[in-house]
Order: sequence, then structure tokens, then C-alpha cells
Amino acid sequence: MVKRLKLGLALGAGGTKGAAHVGVMKVLQEAGIPIDVIAGTSIGSLYGGAFAAGYTTQEMEDGIRTYPRADVIRFFVHRLKIRHNNRLSRYFYDRLAGLSIEKLPMTFGATASDIVEHRSVTITHGPLIDAIEASIAIPMLARPVAYQGRYLLDGGFWDSAPVDAAAELGADVVVAVELGDRWQMPMNLRAPATWLADRMQSVSLRRSIAGVPFTLNAVTRDVEKGRQAEIVIRPEKLGGSPFQMVQCLEAGIAAAQQALPAIRALLAGEPLPVVAEELVGAPRLAQEMA
Repeated sequence: MVKRLKLGLALGAGGTKGAAHVGVMKVLQEAGIPIDVIAGTSIGSLYGGAFAAGYTTQEMEDGIRTYPRADVIRFFVHRLKIRHNNRLSRYFYDRLAGLSIEKLPMTFGATASDIVEHRSVTITHGPLIDAIEASIAIPMLARPVAYQGRYLLDGGFWDSAPVDAAAELGADVVVAVELGDRWQMPMNLRAPATWLADRMQSVSLRRSIAGVPFTLNAVTRDVEKGRQAEIVIRPEKLGGSPFQMVQCLEAGIAAAQQALPAIRALLAGEPLPVVAEELVGAPRLAQEMA
């Protein structure tokens, strides 16, 4: 009997553009393609974690289409905390509170950036909400999150699409969804970074945060040397405004529909269909079947 290949999604960073992730998961779900593993970074951890917890893509789509954009803005104003301080965060809190990652019905990992050790970490155990908050803690907007003995910031800071994490969690075939966001902290942000560091109590932590702008580019290059996804989906025409979330959702749907033949072929061990590399939004076949 031929063993079924496990499909893993690596959902990348992108802020409000992350609505595209919902579109991708919706298409796969409606096509009957099982998703076995999800690794999410930044906004990818929020939508991916919710899906892994049993939150349906229809529920998420309904929220994206109907939730007041002012609530999305308040979520950022309240430092991206999934608590009861605004309607949007309360919506997620009421559904995810009390859940542990290791007890979810689907294998899931949230990637975050360890600002002391200057590397990406994948959280696979513990409270789901705490892991997501660490993964979405955007520098200068949210404070570093103390989690399991580490100080963590937004996962996109070090790894914009957690392909390695998805593979390590057991995926045989990894489909990465990239939204075009890769943290590039300019040198002129050293002063704000130092200001943030000065507000922290630990001397070693202050030094680590203050040094982040100088180490980021080198670390990013190291991450890029890691495992490549079999398929990369890059939805086109993504807007970064809360008022463009529906557009991002629909872009994710369109890009995933384009990728379906290649995904089906990979999972079935069949020859891959020809995909035009230059076609914006089309999947990039990063690795061919042997």
C-alpha cells in the first residue's frame, strides 16, 4: 500500500495581507486536499493556528468580509494582544483561549524570533494564544513576549515563510504562501531599537535588542539557505491596508486555484504540469519529483 504524502502549509508574514492565507486554505479544503501540517509566522500563525484549532475557513472569510475595519486598527493599537480589549481580539480569544498546541486536532507550529539568541524558533507546545502573540509581536509596535524562557518578537523578523518548520513538523510536501513581506529593518531604526532595549530590565536582553538591526541581514541570508518549498504560492496585487483585506482574500483564492493542478500532481507522485515562471501569482515549482 502506497503511503499518502503529508501536505504542509508554510504561511508567511504579511500583516493584513494575511487574509490571502484564508483564501488558500479555503481552496484546498473545498478541493478535498487534506492539510496535515501548518507552520505559521506572524499573521500566518494567527490564521493557521485558528484553522488548526478547528476554526473553519468559512468563519474566517465571513469575518474578513464583515468585520469593521476600525476593529482591525484597534487590534494594532492594542499592541496585537489577543485579549478582551477590543472586539476583534476578543473574537479570537473566545475561540482559542485554553487551547494547547500539542492537543490541537492538526499538527501546528508558530515561528517567532528569539532576540537573545538571534534565531528563529518554532513553538510546538504550550498555550496557543501565547504562541500566536509571540509570533505576531511586530517590533516597535508590540513589546517582546517572554515565552518558555525566551524573549520573542514577530516571526517574520527572521523567517518570512516557515518552510523548514513545516518539514520538521512532518510534512512530506510543503506549499509556502509568501505575501512579499520580509523584515528589512533599516539602519536608521537603531535609535528606536535602542530606546526599546533601554526599557527592558535585563542587561543582556537590552544588548540583544539594540544589536538586532546589525545582525538582521546576515541572519536573513542564513534562513534563505534552508529547505525550499515544493511549491510557492505568491498571490498578486496584495494591498497592505485593512480596507483591502477582501481583495487579499480573493487574491489568495485565485492563486491557490492556479496551484491546484501542481499540488495534486505532487501528492499523487505524478509528473508536474508546466507552469509559466513569469506569470505573476503562479506557483513556483521549487523542487521537482525524482
